[in-house]
Amino acid sequence: MKFIYDFFIVLAFIICQPLRLMSNKINLSYKGRKKSFKILKKEVDPNEKNIWFHVSSLGEFEIVKPIIERLKERFDNIKIIVTFFSPSGYENSKKYRFADLKLYLPLDTSFNAKRFVSYVNPRIVIFIKNDIWSNYVNHLKQNDSVIYSLSSKFNKSQFYFKFYGYWFLKQLKKIDFFYVQDNNSKKILEKNSFKNVHISGDLRYTSVTNTLNKNKRILKVEKFINNESCFIAGSIWEKDIELIDKVIKSNIKSIIAPHDISINFINNLKKNYGDNCIKFSDLKNKYDFKKNILIIDSIGILKYLYRYADIAYVGGGMGNKGLHNILEPAVFSIPILIGKNFQGFSEAEDLTSLGGVFSVKNSDEFYKCFTELYESEELRNKSGKANSKYIIDNIKKNKKFIDSLTGKIHYL
Repeated sequence: MKFIYDFFIVLAFIICQPLRLMSNKINLSYKGRKKSFKILKKEVDPNEKNIWFHVSSLGEFEIVKPIIERLKERFDNIKIIVTFFSPSGYENSKKYRFADLKLYLPLDTSFNAKRFVSYVNPRIVIFIKNDIWSNYVNHLKQNDSVIYSLSSKFNKSQFYFKFYGYWFLKQLKKIDFFYVQDNNSKKILEKNSFKNVHISGDLRYTSVTNTLNKNKRILKVEKFINNESCFIAGSIWEKDIELIDKVIKSNIKSIIAPHDISINFINNLKKNYGDNCIKFSDLKNKYDFKKNILIIDSIGILKYLYRYADIAYVGGGMGNKGLHNILEPAVFSIPILIGKNFQGFSEAEDLTSLGGVFSVKNSDEFYKCFTELYESEELRNKSGKANSKYIIDNIKKNKKFIDSLTGKIHYL
């Protein structure tokens, strides 16, 4: 089975080569990985107390930020190394100052994994969610590194727990500690003879609370809203636009933050909403601020914008892209609307049952639900409180992992 795994890793690499010509993301990833070992050799001392975090992309990086910052506050003799699988994480992490080193994870071949582990000699390794690579795990165990899986989530339909996934299950058992998102994941692992399984919840709860506490203001947006009621649609795709279109075309101050900020997508929005909309980068004169629709054409500010919303919509749930982060608006105690496809997102499932999030199937349902929320301050407050309480309750679970990790570092 190891031979088959290694074969498919190499095959995936070969297949991606021609795709580099068509995808900037794949090309960035390829060029970044080519530099990784050169960076490691220059920047890392294997004799230091190196702690390695691996994340897949930007969302997972948001999970580890509060942990890294807590560790840097408590320990001045550790070195934090963060690796990324995708460009969305790495390219948006370059200015993050708390990690000592950020780079792409080399392809998971046995040769690369052995070389990486020898260069870094990590005392502690934290894989975020289920982005776990078998060759790296093997060489980390040979290196006597302590391995954590954090914010992972498991269900019985996953290949680990099928007859053909036995080899992968054995690899998974080489991890020392599992801090999973929910009780169902814990039960599944324990049923399969895993030890040291704990519930930490999703570390994004701590991350979004840090965003709340920063209290970052965006003055141009405040001037645009001008103390009026505001609707914010975040991380939206084309199918989401079809859902919310009627509200956007009303007289309510609306902010649209597309997931895709390519020129074509932005231009299509401008064409659709005409002279009543303005891009964030174009906000300049007094007439710009009097318009009703603001299109966010930059990355990194959406999570701070939600503080200005009376009602938020989070995209992704009308298509197959996956629901985007509803915790970012939830922390600001506001009601949230989402599309129909949210199954498998535990926070969305929980909050729809608690009354903080509302799922709609079509534009008519969206408009009806939005109108009810817009016209009832009592309903908005009740929904917002359900969201913020849910986050506070989950932060208590996050503390278990952080306490365990800091305890291990004390013994390095």
